[in-house]
Amino acid sequence: MSSSRIQEPQNSYNPYNTRQPDNHGRFVPSSNNAWSRNGAQYEMKPLDPAYNGQGNFHRFVSSIRGSKKNKTCFFIGLFIFILILGGAIAAAAILIPKSRKDKTIHYETDADGYIVWNKDPSLVRSFYGIGYTSESSQYPYCGLTQEEVIEDVKILSQLTHRIRLYGMDCHQAEYTLEAVRRLKADTKVTLTIWVDDNDVTYKRQYDEFFRLLQKYGTNYIDAVSVGNEMLFREEVTRAKLYQYIADVRSKVQSLGYNIPVSTTELGTNYNAELLSKVDVGMANIHPYFGGTTAENAANWTFTYLEEEVKINAKQGQDVIISEVGWPTEGASEKSAVASVKNQQRFMNDFVCEANRRGVKYYWFEALDLKWKTKTWTVLEGHWGMFDEKKKAKITLPNCPLE
Repeated sequence: MSSSRIQEPQNSYNPYNTRQPDNHGRFVPSSNNAWSRNGAQYEMKPLDPAYNGQGNFHRFVSSIRGSKKNKTCFFIGLFIFILILGGAIAAAAILIPKSRKDKTIHYETDADGYIVWNKDPSLVRSFYGIGYTSESSQYPYCGLTQEEVIEDVKILSQLTHRIRLYGMDCHQAEYTLEAVRRLKADTKVTLTIWVDDNDVTYKRQYDEFFRLLQKYGTNYIDAVSVGNEMLFREEVTRAKLYQYIADVRSKVQSLGYNIPVSTTELGTNYNAELLSKVDVGMANIHPYFGGTTAENAANWTFTYLEEEVKINAKQGQDVIISEVGWPTEGASEKSAVASVKNQQRFMNDFVCEANRRGVKYYWFEALDLKWKTKTWTVLEGHWGMFDEKKKAKITLPNCPLE
């Protein structure tokens, strides 16, 4: 046995270069019942003109000279300013992401450098796939660590052979692939090149995907999705999306790799034209947003998949449910009620039956996420089968897929 150190790569992204949305395709209803998401604009502003230049500052200092009262007020103000500045520095030291403070992580390893770890006998690989996003993985607020991802992959790799990610930023893709490799996890990853209305976002994610494809290869990468729900968000045209898909497929093949290239989109948008552009259909199908009850949700999902999506597929083409799940908190959607009890009911009815039928799916999702609740709503942050502390909220299924 030996001790191994994992050195985390430095994040060189500039948070002020352009507007960048999150890496995840979840949305909340606006007041007019349309779906919307607000991006964030980052702008650097100049200093107050009153202090913009040495001459102005000197005139300010000169104005307080010659008056004892002014001098007293000046020093009191200076003292208060120092106290405020000290408090701000202390707060920053507390809030700074762990990954920026601790760059080296230690694990016990075997002679070949793989991490030595003990599996949990209570966990069963019953899921075809699971969607995974972590905290502190939203650009530009990157704070994710390799250690956090390793601990998450330890759990997920005992529940499924497939993990689906939603973007490339903040090292989340690299950390996940590296965790799978170091753990010898027998799990593959479907990556996503996030697409929105900003070409800078696409170029950054595109470049990172191909860097990781050449680094890890198809032993660890199962497929790639070019975007997630961007037609639904109306951030790109169908023509531009089709161009992106064709470009990614062409470059994947030119590098000598053979993995499916697709896009994840709402089932309602997966018509015959879109299916003709992808290798594998990947449709997000949510009975909750269909407004059905938890008791009817499994049947609703199987029917929707067959009658609304697969009917449009090319002969022999695979269609995967790229998202399916049930929230445990938040606003109701017609007859659909968010609760732990209803998530348990839907999981009980759907997972093992889907396995029996040979339906391929990614359960949405692994973890509850505080950043989603803060950004959008309670509903959006509570789809996980594990809570924010990584504790299971429900009893997990026991119908092994091997």
